[in-house]
Amino acid sequence: MQHPIGRALLAAILLLAPLVASTAQAQKTVDEIVVRVNGDIILKSEVENAMVTLRNELAQGQKLQGAALEQAVAEQSKFVLRDLIDQNLLLQQAREMGLNADLEVVKTMERMRQEYKFDSLETLEKAIVEQGGFTVDEYKQQIRTRYLTSQVIGREVYPKIIVTTEDVRKYYDTNQKNFDRPAGVQLSEILISTENKAPEEIAAQKKKSEEALAAVQKGDDFAETARKFSEAPTAPDGGVLGFFPKGQLNNVLEDAVASLEKGQSTGLLTLPYGLVILKVDDKHSGGTLPFELAQREIQDTLFQQYVQPKIREYLTKLRTEGFIEIKPGYVDAGTPPEKPAKVSEATPAKN
Repeated sequence: MQHPIGRALLAAILLLAPLVASTAQAQKTVDEIVVRVNGDIILKSEVENAMVTLRNELAQGQKLQGAALEQAVAEQSKFVLRDLIDQNLLLQQAREMGLNADLEVVKTMERMRQEYKFDSLETLEKAIVEQGGFTVDEYKQQIRTRYLTSQVIGREVYPKIIVTTEDVRKYYDTNQKNFDRPAGVQLSEILISTENKAPEEIAAQKKKSEEALAAVQKGDDFAETARKFSEAPTAPDGGVLGFFPKGQLNNVLEDAVASLEKGQSTGLLTLPYGLVILKVDDKHSGGTLPFELAQREIQDTLFQQYVQPKIREYLTKLRTEGFIEIKPGYVDAGTPPEKPAKVSEATPAKN
C-alpha cells in the first residue's frame, strides 16, 4: 500500500533538480564559480552536469527525441540553476537543523543489496560504479542530499499546509461525478515494520504488534492505538488509509477485510514488509461515494495541489533571507521579484 504522506513527500522531492554525479567537487580551486549561495558555491561544471542529466532524463525517461526533445530541453533548462540553488539552500537548512543522513545511507545501501540480491555491499558498490558511471561516494552523496532536502521540506513546509473541511466539501460538491466508484472499503491501519530487520528485532516487533492487537481487541480507540504503536506514515492521522475499491488490495488484505462489517478489525496479518492490523471504517456498495468516504482522497488531492507552491514560497523565503551572488550571464528563475540577485553589490565571482 502506498501512503498519502509518502506520495506527497515524493512529489516534493521531484520539485528539486535531479541529483547528478559530479567529479567537479574535487576541482573547486580550478573550476569556474557561477553562483555563491550564502557560504556555498555552485560550479560551472555542476550546471553542465545538470544539463546533461536533464537531457538524458527527457530522452530516456520521457522517450523524447528530435524537435520535441530540443523544445523540452529549452523549456526546462531555465530551471536548472534555480534547482541547484534550491538544493544548496535546503542542505544549508539541514545543517542548521543538525540533521544527519549517515544512517539513511547505510539503510538505503543495505535495502538495495537485499532487493537486488547482491551477496555483499562490495558487489553492490561495484555494480553502482559500472552501471551508474559515478563513484560510490558520489552515489552516497545523492542519497544524503535526497534525504536531507526531503527532511527539511517535511519539517518546514508540510506542517504549514492546511486543508480545511470547507476546502474538501467544496471540491466534493464541484467534482461529484468523479467519485462514482465500485464497491469497496474505507480502512485504517496499524503497521509494525519487519522489513530488513534481524531475527531478534523481528521478535521484538512481533511482541509490539501483539500489544497493539490486544489493545484493539479490548476496545481501545483504534486511532489512538495507531498513534501509539503504528510505524506507518499514517500513524499521526490515526492510521487512516483511505478508500479501496474491491480488488485493489492484495489478496491477503482483501480476504482479511471481505467479511468484516463497519467498525470491525482484523487480527494480526503478516506481510513481507511488516505486521498489520486493519480496521474497516466504512463500506461502500457501489455508486457515488458519500462525502465521508471521499474525504481522505480529496484531502490527498488538495494536499498535492497546495504542496508545490508552498515549497516554492519557502524557498523564496530562504532566498530573501540569504545572500545569492550570480555570475553575469546566468539567471536564477527562483529569484524573488522584490529582491534581485546581488550581482553588482558584491565582489564579482572569480574564475
